[in-house]
Amino acid sequence: MHYYNKASGLSYTPEDVTDFYFYRLYGWNNNEREKVYHQYGHEIHWNSSAFPMAVEVLQELFISHQISIITARPSLFRDVTIDWLKKNGISYHNIIFTENKLQECIDSKINVLIDDAPHYAKEFADKNIPVILFEQPYNTSVNIDLVYHASNWSEINRHITDLKCLLR
Repeated sequence: MHYYNKASGLSYTPEDVTDFYFYRLYGWNNNEREKVYHQYGHEIHWNSSAFPMAVEVLQELFISHQISIITARPSLFRDVTIDWLKKNGISYHNIIFTENKLQECIDSKINVLIDDAPHYAKEFADKNIPVILFEQPYNTSVNIDLVYHASNWSEINRHITDLKCLLR
């Protein structure tokens, strides 16, 4: 939010965000958001921090699971994303930049999606693909079969363990 606040002159905090499309909080349309995102996107991605326990859980999962990172980030930010993953010690088997996460996940035979976007949760659950929804203020009201809420990476790991038994 730092960079969006910088561009707008406002001072919102994460607690103010109640919409996945948080640029609306600033009164921007998608074109205005795109302009700011392209201006600050490299810094946004490079300077972000990994969530607590994310690196440790992903390292553990990498040993016995296929880790595919499927992101809707524009390919413009491919290099900074890959460099950030290396800097943070996050191993993965595959990374794909796409606007169509669902189709890519189907094509790649992804068993479980971990995401925070409420629209992806519904889209994937509608196709009978389990989703672990990383809780954010804008997605806590999502209550759909096959959507499992997690507030931290330890909970994500537990859901994956539970789902592994169900998906056999």
